[in-house]
Amino acid sequence: MTRQVRCECGFVARGDTDEAVIELVLRHVATEHPDLAETETADDIRGWIELVP
Repeated sequence: MTRQVRCECGFVARGDTDEAVIELVLRHVATEHPDLAETETADDIRGWIELVP
């Protein structure tokens, strides 16, 4: 099952594993929301992941 996280800005990170989605989100945050890069952790992002068919 695919996993995804939707950012408030409209970006959607999708992947087959939690780790893949977390990596995409961390890269997105670092480039698009650098003010949040130091505050969001992999554990935070793991809690945002939703499963999609």
